[in-house]
Amino acid sequence: MPDPMPTPPPPRPISRTTIRAHGPTLGGIAAALVVLVAAVVGTRIPLRQDLRSGLLEREAQAVAALFQGRFAALRAEGVDDPLLAAVEVATLPQLAHVRCITVFDAHGALPSRVYGEEPVPAPEPARLEELLWGRTHPELIAPPGGAPAVLRLHIPLSDAPVPSLAGILGVDLDGSGLLDEYARLDRSLWRQGLVTLLLSGAALALAVGMTLAHLARANRGLLERGERLARANRELMMATKTGALGAVAAHLVHGLRNPLAGLQAFLGSLGDDRPVPAADRAEALATLRRMRALIDGVVRVLQETGGVTEFELEVSELLPRVLQRVDPAARDRGVRVVLGGEAPHRLRHREANLLLLVVENLLGNALQASPDQAEVLVRSETGPDGGLVVRVSDSGRGIDPSVRERLFEPTVSTKPGGSGLGLAITRQLALAVGGDVVLERTGPDGSTFAVRLPPEPADLLPGGGSSPTETP
Repeated sequence: MPDPMPTPPPPRPISRTTIRAHGPTLGGIAAALVVLVAAVVGTRIPLRQDLRSGLLEREAQAVAALFQGRFAALRAEGVDDPLLAAVEVATLPQLAHVRCITVFDAHGALPSRVYGEEPVPAPEPARLEELLWGRTHPELIAPPGGAPAVLRLHIPLSDAPVPSLAGILGVDLDGSGLLDEYARLDRSLWRQGLVTLLLSGAALALAVGMTLAHLARANRGLLERGERLARANRELMMATKTGALGAVAAHLVHGLRNPLAGLQAFLGSLGDDRPVPAADRAEALATLRRMRALIDGVVRVLQETGGVTEFELEVSELLPRVLQRVDPAARDRGVRVVLGGEAPHRLRHREANLLLLVVENLLGNALQASPDQAEVLVRSETGPDGGLVVRVSDSGRGIDPSVRERLFEPTVSTKPGGSGLGLAITRQLALAVGGDVVLERTGPDGSTFAVRLPPEPADLLPGGGSSPTETP
């Protein structure tokens, strides 16, 4: 016994997602088809009226030509009698569908029934002007209740000179044939309209469908581009964050370089039999404390940068912390660090911590560049664009012109034995928060470096700056 034919799987229902995805396309095609149907129907109605009027006029002119021709022939023979012309024409075979004939005078009065059981009604007075100028007036009458249709004609029998009438013929004919022609005309128009609608609808649906499909592809392309841009933006943010963390790590390495060198020299001296002076021992302990503070600060920055807790710091709270860090080195040399300006800005904790490292590096350089008992100025203010500007000014001898153009490049240093990484790392930290570090001025009376942050990461607070404060 042969295996039964496998049952075809049931058709998959159209999901709501598919309907929503293709809804605009289907709606656009449906709207276009509705407009097309309205246009076809709107064109068909006046065309139907014109064609019916043409059929009615053709039938009227054919019948009128028989009566008017016979009346003209009789007049040529010297017989000027509309009644005779009407009787002779009524007996013609082609007018077998004539029901009634009535003759009126030139004014539509004095009816004389020639043929039929009932007289034809007189023409309306409003039609007499048209009849006077030789125009036949046709009218198709379809009585209610299923009675046969009647084609009623009022035919003018012209008399020379025009306009002049010898009489008017009222003729009633069977109108069922004309109604049949109307029906055939309607069927033909419907068929033509349906074919036109199908062909035009198919072409329109194809065109609209292709256009909407193209738009859908373009929309998908835009969405894909948007996703790629969003992904690139996330990668850029990750790269920025990674660059900031790398700059912080480089700051740590650079900060540990000199203390480690001094500590190495101190430990090397312990191998001798000579006793270690108390001053060297104190210096070694201070170096260890600075290294510990540097490591703790960097670890705190890394933790707060990667954390989820958001908080803000005012610049007036941030800069005094920097002064506390450099205070021991400033005291040892008798350098006075003056803090002024206090710009009314608030910074998110990430920007605040990185700005703290930037200003600390610039202050360290300023202390090294300034002579003993000198003054270093730190001032914060609002820039022309609404961003934060922190300036650090030293009292040194200025920067050599040969290194100014490459001042922020790695391995370029203004100090004997320097690695040339300090200012490069400092600027990298500023760039990590969207800012920058620039050399604003330099000369024999000192140099000024400016840290500029854009207005986006900072919110301005009401109020102004305060009078300068200083630390000894």
